[in-house]
Amino acid sequence: MSIISLQNYAEGKWVTPSAEGELLYNAITGEALYSANSNGLDFDAMMKYARTKGSEKLRKMSFQERGLMLKKLAFHLMSKKGALL
Repeated sequence: MSIISLQNYAEGKWVTPSAEGELLYNAITGEALYSANSNGLDFDAMMKYARTKGSEKLRKMSFQERGLMLKKLAFHLMSKKGALL
């Protein structure tokens, strides 16, 4: 199996790392599966984006709506668990 280089989702778009990253291993088999890093990300621009774009939508949501959104995300990730192992 080849090692997959993971992308980052930042500022509303997918960003391919500009360099080889840290290897991530399967916790059960020890096999190297992914490479991940934050090279090429502009953290200042990411903070500005979060404050101007992301916070606007979150502020409109109630506490219960935010919790439901996280619950849906958790169920989605659990449904993909087999593919992630």
